[in-house]
Amino acid sequence: MASTPSTSPVTLTGQLARFVHRSQWQDLPGAVQHEAVRAFVNGIGCAQGGASSAAVAHALAGLDRLQATGPCTVLGTQRRLDPSNAAMVNGLGIGAHAFDDAHLATVAHPGAPGIAALLAYAELHPVRGTDFLHALVLSSELQCRLSCALTVPPAQCELGWYMTGVTGAVGVAAAVGKLMGLSERQLAWAMGLAALQAGGLRASHGSMGSALIPGHAGREGLLAAHLAAGDFNCHDDALGATHGLLQLFGRPANADALTERLGQHWECMNVSLKPFPSGCLTHAATDACLQLVRAHDFAAADIARVDLWVHPLAEGLTGRRTPQHSFDAQASIYHWAAAVLQHRRAGLAEASDACVHDPAVVALRGRVVATVDEALALDAARAAVTLRDGRRLEAAVDPCIGAATRPMTDAELDAKLLRQAGDALGPDQALRLSRICWQLPEAADVGRAAPGFWGPAPLLSTKDTP
Repeated sequence: MASTPSTSPVTLTGQLARFVHRSQWQDLPGAVQHEAVRAFVNGIGCAQGGASSAAVAHALAGLDRLQATGPCTVLGTQRRLDPSNAAMVNGLGIGAHAFDDAHLATVAHPGAPGIAALLAYAELHPVRGTDFLHALVLSSELQCRLSCALTVPPAQCELGWYMTGVTGAVGVAAAVGKLMGLSERQLAWAMGLAALQAGGLRASHGSMGSALIPGHAGREGLLAAHLAAGDFNCHDDALGATHGLLQLFGRPANADALTERLGQHWECMNVSLKPFPSGCLTHAATDACLQLVRAHDFAAADIARVDLWVHPLAEGLTGRRTPQHSFDAQASIYHWAAAVLQHRRAGLAEASDACVHDPAVVALRGRVVATVDEALALDAARAAVTLRDGRRLEAAVDPCIGAATRPMTDAELDAKLLRQAGDALGPDQALRLSRICWQLPEAADVGRAAPGFWGPAPLLSTKDTP
């Protein structure tokens, strides 16, 4: 619903709290409702794929030292944790392979913290499918709008802040608070308490710490909503006040981006679901290289030189020339160009340590030259290969597959889930999980909608499970 004028001044945080409090699922456009289902399908698939990652294994080992057991499922595993840490590990798992989602304009990733925190809540409390999805929309919308208020011109923000760590918990707190039935003032406190915990450094790129940031944002938001429910208060306008989040993180911020056409324009519809397991700013170059191998018959050994033309931010954030491991490769246009041209695909195998150290890929990576082209959009790129026989082959994408204006189809998204879940569950159980996710709007109780995958029933996690 659109924001409503008031006879008394309403703070910036208060306007968002009022919007969340009054919003209704039935008022959302059908496209927004369906995109929430798609976001959930994508997140659950990524959690299944990420469960086998080293990042999740090491996180669980660390939590063992804290005896952090509890009733909530760690997706894709036999483990159960307390709600706070389950939200953290599931958010980490969704982001572990950088296969989650992206709001390209701000390089924020709203899905992982929202899905993980809301599922932890839903495992403990009855939540209808439509209420869960509505909360997920609100989480994503507030995260995206707050990220726009900090990064999209005329706003500016220090590039080193990992935006999901700055804005993620705020959206999650509002979404969980919506499910809890908090008052407007409590919702404002929840968002404020989440804002007090804002952070996240891009120096985490190339390490397990990168996936910890969205996981931690989910945990922070879940905590903030529960504190606010107990009337633990904070400044009523922690977002917009002097020394509040916008003033401190923006250089300057653009507060209008938070409330302009609120409830009429849905910024969450600009969130892309990733077709490749890598940072979103590598995707255009990756797609351009895929266009080359699909259109032309040539061997990688015959390539003398590879030229890429990319947006300045793509080179700035994903210009790792010599990645040392899979985490490095997530943010390396050089790796993805070489891996695609060598193996003619861009999946999880190309994101692995084995591919990073493949001598053929390493050699080809050394022949990749990336050039900044300021005329290109963030989701556009050009690629050219010069062959040893003198031929020059070129391709361009504008926009790349997965962009908000060129999204994956439902069938492609489903195939992505089935590939990731099938590795751990086998094809039959992966198909069952897929059906549950797509049918979530009909669920009477999300926490009990997927016995064997999450909720109170024993978990299914091997191919041998009947």
